[in-house]
Amino acid sequence: MGRPWLLLSLLFIGFLCPPSHQSDVCKAPNGEKGHPGYPGRPGRHGQKGDRGDPGDSGRLSGLKTSKGDAGDPGAPGEPGSIGYKGPEGPPGPPGEPGPAGSKGAMADGRNQRRPAFSAVYTSMKENTLLFGEILTNQEGVYDGSSGRFSCAEPGYYYFTFQAVSAGDLCLHIWAKIGTANGKKLLSFCDRNINNRNQVNSGGTVLNLNRNDQVWIETDAKSRRIASKDVSSSVFSGFLLFPRVE
Repeated sequence: MGRPWLLLSLLFIGFLCPPSHQSDVCKAPNGEKGHPGYPGRPGRHGQKGDRGDPGDSGRLSGLKTSKGDAGDPGAPGEPGSIGYKGPEGPPGPPGEPGPAGSKGAMADGRNQRRPAFSAVYTSMKENTLLFGEILTNQEGVYDGSSGRFSCAEPGYYYFTFQAVSAGDLCLHIWAKIGTANGKKLLSFCDRNINNRNQVNSGGTVLNLNRNDQVWIETDAKSRRIASKDVSSSVFSGFLLFPRVE
């Protein structure tokens, strides 16, 4: 019985596929869809696209976007206002010496001032010695009533004295410099143990300004000066050279 069914099957197939269409492929019904395949590997990056047109301004939504690329440098701005002056810098190195100046005019000694004085001791006022007998007082720089020399020409002066003592004697050169009170500059003390007349002398050079004063004082306990009749005591001073300001 198997052969008749086989023949029937062949006849049925021949009916479906006539001999005139043997070059066509017989189509069977579509099968069921298969399962999805696995994801493929990522592709390579594409080329950078052209820059798009600016978008419309968006609303503030509280979202933060990533920072964009830096733009091209802009055109230079206008100069700013002048700032505050900075602190002064340190002094620079010394410069090269300049050329020698022209020779000055010859000095005329006839126009130079010549203050000078010399006076003999006459009395004492408190502790100040008064040399009231004037021997020389060029330009009136010494005052015999006060015993003081007053400077009228700034410069270097030489002062000297010699006093004859009849006992112990201390003499001091005092000066009033500027607006300060007078102060003792030098002291010259002589101890006379034989009570004989002997000479106490001293001197100095002082750099004085205008209106400075110089005089001589003694101590209350050592002020024994011999009488003028026995021997003379002298106080002198004069300008060595003026000071160039």
